[in-house]
Amino acid sequence: MNIPNTLSGFRIVLIPVFCVFFIMGPQYYPYAGIVLVLSGLSDMFDGFLARKLHQETELGKILDPVADKLTLGAVVVSMWFVYHKNYPWITLALGIMFLKELLMAIGGLVIVKKGRKLVKAKWWGKVATVIFYASMIAIVALNIFAPDANLDILVPSIAAFAAVVMLAAFGMYFRMALKILRGEYVSGVIDFEQEKLKKTKSDKEIA
Repeated sequence: MNIPNTLSGFRIVLIPVFCVFFIMGPQYYPYAGIVLVLSGLSDMFDGFLARKLHQETELGKILDPVADKLTLGAVVVSMWFVYHKNYPWITLALGIMFLKELLMAIGGLVIVKKGRKLVKAKWWGKVATVIFYASMIAIVALNIFAPDANLDILVPSIAAFAAVVMLAAFGMYFRMALKILRGEYVSGVIDFEQEKLKKTKSDKEIA
């Protein structure tokens, strides 16, 4: 069994579970929070385990970012659905996050379609993802443990902070995408064809 790919698949399965719990109302927020924590932990460990267990695969390198973008998109849409009336300013921050993920997905498809190579997640992208999860969990926690407090400024501010960090990460990825499209060298690219050849050669040597 490929553990990293299983974790990525598990993260996709958690998406509708989170959405249902979150949209059902405050009494289900704790369950939604637990699901979000599990999703964040699986996101943190799947790449680490892939390298540690030598289980990096073509499927995993595609499945992991797909799971990331589907999860972030679903969380952002659910947050907006539940909170935009109580915290109108949160719409702008969540909109930036959603647009960032959409543009990243489109950019990845354009790069692959042009025969170029994708780039492995960089540290700033990982930091942005961690801050996103931490911010969303913090917002859910505040609405669980301090539902009667005045959160009109705090909640949108937390979302805005996450949006700024994600926007900065997008800017750096955008610069890298332009370099790839121009044919310039970029470290950490994923060359599926080269890795397939290496695997075939390795399998033949073992045989």
